[in-house]
Amino acid sequence: MTTQAPDLNSPSAARAGIAAGVLAYIIWGLMPIYWRLLGEASSLEILCLRIIGSLVFIFGYLAAKGRLGELSGVVRGLRSDRPLALLLVGAAFFSSANWLVNIVGVNTGHVVELGIGMFLTPLMSVALGVVFFREKLTPIQWISVVLPLIGVLIMIWGLGRIPWIAILVSSTWAVYSAIKKKVPLSAWISLAVEHALMLVPAALYLVYLERAGDMYFLHGHGLELDLALLFVGFVTAIPMIAFSYAAPRLPMLILGFIQYLNPILVTSLGVLFFGESLTRAELIPLLFIWSGIAIYLASSIVRNRRALRLRPQKLG
Repeated sequence: MTTQAPDLNSPSAARAGIAAGVLAYIIWGLMPIYWRLLGEASSLEILCLRIIGSLVFIFGYLAAKGRLGELSGVVRGLRSDRPLALLLVGAAFFSSANWLVNIVGVNTGHVVELGIGMFLTPLMSVALGVVFFREKLTPIQWISVVLPLIGVLIMIWGLGRIPWIAILVSSTWAVYSAIKKKVPLSAWISLAVEHALMLVPAALYLVYLERAGDMYFLHGHGLELDLALLFVGFVTAIPMIAFSYAAPRLPMLILGFIQYLNPILVTSLGVLFFGESLTRAELIPLLFIWSGIAIYLASSIVRNRRALRLRPQKLG
């Protein structure tokens, strides 16, 4: 007896996809609270524990799905496929860099700036698409990209410094996403290889911390901190599972809207939960960024509707 594959285009699949996508982005948006719980430990220690914990969780997931053989085959193939190996090394580096910026941003009191950078990320991806993939933009879409750039320049002028957190969190994720476009592997296999590539550097750094006497995990800093550090990989893996479930079930346009839950929540947490101020030097650039986002989403909706009208209709 064979089981029928689920219809990923059905209304029920779309509803489940929306629920999973919303869950993923809400968890990501609330992650600053979790990073603050870990604030006594160094950002690099948190990152290394996250890499190891997530790898264990991902391997467990693949084992439960019976896909460890597939993973083993991919790893063996990397020896002869240098371009793919380099892509995965790049993905591992930029993914880890993005997580590190997220942690540093929260634990140095720059949550609002972190949220602003997350608003920039989709438009940064569009800009990278133009530069590296030679994607064509309409005049309206060019305006949507230029407006946030003006906003960043205003932010630099208003703050009197370069907003490194905002720039790095948006650029690292945009580059990571661009690299992933070129990786011909399923999401979970790719994630497993990326985390495995970072395992040795992460483990070596934790050994260094232990020998230097600077390790926080399991060193008498309280049960709450130890538990939070222990489960950091599990907590960050939950939204990855939800997103991997949602992505194939939803059109990119809907995912494009849902993704803004993350920066909305992060920016709101910065002001309402962490007590940071949204200054004029940040608010005015944010208005430019929001305007660019609104223009880009509106043009995407118009283009999508036009494509639907031009699509040949089935007869009979």
